Amino acid sequence: MSSGTGMKEKNKTLSEIIDDIILLEYEETRLDKSLTTINCVLKLSKETHVPDTLTRIRVLPTVSVVGQKSPVNRTETGATVEVYVKFLPNSSDTYKNILSISKLVKSLPGVEIVKVLTLGGRTVAYKGKPIIV
Repeated sequence: MSSGTGMKEKNKTLSEIIDDIILLEYEETRLDKSLTTINCVLKLSKETHVPDTLTRIRVLPTVSVVGQKSPVNRTETGATVEVYVKFLPNSSDTYKNILSISKLVKSLPGVEIVKVLTLGGRTVAYKGKPIIV
């Protein structure tokens, strides 16, 4: 065996060690779960300011992105608006995740009802009924 071959083997081993370290570091910085998106209709009190409500949703725990999907529909009694909320689920239980994020949103000032329409682009219901918090 020539000294050149031994050096190549050492370099290969060193390269493999570096790759393993990089992969390990990469795994530690990756999320265990992917983000989930729900679309929902919010029933708001009459005086609620929608941009402020969206900002409040953005700062809720686990929430990543929030956006408005429809114009605000104002009536004499209140307002409705369709929004999407992208969040990091806490559990592997889909229904539990939907309830959790819906309850967080409903806890905000001016939010009276949260009706979940879709989860990940698919219509969602629980025991055949819409999920309303």
